[in-house]
Amino acid sequence: MTFEPVLPVAVLVITGVALLAIRAVTLPAALRHIGSRRYGRLLRWSGLTAAVLLIVLAAARPSVGKPMAATPAAAGGSDTNVFFVVDRSVDSRVEDLGPNTSRMAGIRTDMAALIDQYPRARFAMISFSSRASLDWPLSDDVWSLKAMVAGLQSYTAATPDTTYQVNAAAASDVLRYKLQQAQFQFPHSKNVVFYFGEGAGGSRAPQSGFDLGSAKVAGGAVLGYGTPAGGPIPQAVVNGAVVYAVDAQTGDELGSALNEPALTAIANQLGIRYVHRDNGPSLAPVTTARSTGGAAEAAPAGQGPVELYWVCTWAAAALILVEIYLTIRQYRRHRVARTDMQP
Repeated sequence: MTFEPVLPVAVLVITGVALLAIRAVTLPAALRHIGSRRYGRLLRWSGLTAAVLLIVLAAARPSVGKPMAATPAAAGGSDTNVFFVVDRSVDSRVEDLGPNTSRMAGIRTDMAALIDQYPRARFAMISFSSRASLDWPLSDDVWSLKAMVAGLQSYTAATPDTTYQVNAAAASDVLRYKLQQAQFQFPHSKNVVFYFGEGAGGSRAPQSGFDLGSAKVAGGAVLGYGTPAGGPIPQAVVNGAVVYAVDAQTGDELGSALNEPALTAIANQLGIRYVHRDNGPSLAPVTTARSTGGAAEAAPAGQGPVELYWVCTWAAAALILVEIYLTIRQYRRHRVARTDMQP
C-alpha cells in the first residue's frame, strides 16, 4: 500500500492526534453508563471515532498495487504533475471565442483535451480572479477531474465590476507553494503548468507577477483566450435574452479584451511559451515538449495502483449517518418521555 497525501504528512499526523485526543475526552461519558446502555454508548463512541480516523486516512490517499511501468503505449504524462491555473473571473464569460462561444467554453475544451493527452499524470487546478484558491488538489483521479472540468464556470457570486479587480498573476503564491510541495512529495516527477486566461484586459488593479522561487517548471504553456477587440460581459439571461453588465457609475457596458502583453510576460516568468487560442486549432503544437515521447493512450484496464480514499470516505459517511440517526431517535424518545411526565 502506498500513500499520496493531499496535505503534508506532519499536518495529517497532528490533525489525527488532535482529533483522537478530543474523542478520548468524551470516552468517560460513554463509560459512565452500566449494562447494555454502556455497551451501546461505547459502540457509538467507537463508530464516530472510527469515522474521524477514516476521514484522516482518506486525506492520506491510500492506494494498492504497483505503478504501471512507463511504456510508449501508456506513458502519456507518467510521473508528471500537471497544474492548471484557470482565470474564472467574469472576463471568462465574454463570447468572443466564436459565435455564442464564451472564453470559458474554450478553456473547458482545452482542459479536457490536455487531460486526455496526459492520461497517467497527476493533476491540480488553481482558480483565480482577484485572489486564488486550490479547486483540485494534486491527484491522479482523472475520471472525477473530467466531470468537474465539464461543469466548470466563471465565478457566479462575483459582481460585474469585479472585472476591475482581476489580477492576472493572483495565483503566484498558491502555484509556488503547490509546485514546491509536489517536488517534495514526488522528487523524481516533472511539473508542467498550463495557464488559461485573457490577461485581465479590463482590470484597474495593480498587476503582480509570477515568482516561483525554487520551484521548477519543466513545460506547459500560457493559453490566451479572446480577441484584442474584446466584448461585453454577460451578466444574466432574462426571458431568453442576454443582459450585459454595466458600470454602476457611468452606465456604460462593461467589457473585457485580450491582453496579450500581460500573458506573454506571464509566460516569460514561468519559463514556458505563450499560445493564442481560438475555436479552431488543436492543442498538438502546445504539447510537443511533453515529458514523454510516446503516444498518449489510455492505460489498459486493471493496471496501475487502485485508489482507496473513496472506500474510507464512504465508510466514514455511513458511520456518521448511523450516529445522526441514533442521535435523532434518542432526542425524540427523550422528548416523548418529557411530554408523558407533564400533568
